[in-house]
Amino acid sequence: LGVGRDASPEEIKRAFRRLANKYHPDKVSHMGDEFRELAERRFKEIQEAYQKLKV
Repeated sequence: LGVGRDASPEEIKRAFRRLANKYHPDKVSHMGDEFRELAERRFKEIQEAYQKLKV
């Protein structure tokens, strides 16, 4: 998520929301299948990272 080890729960949440918004598959669906598939993979990685980091 691009946060430091000492990031607060609020900082983690903000980073997650920022990246989730940027890589949400619905946001890039108009750009074609290749971009949508990339966004889906990246979005899943972001969700997994958030699940591991959130308190």
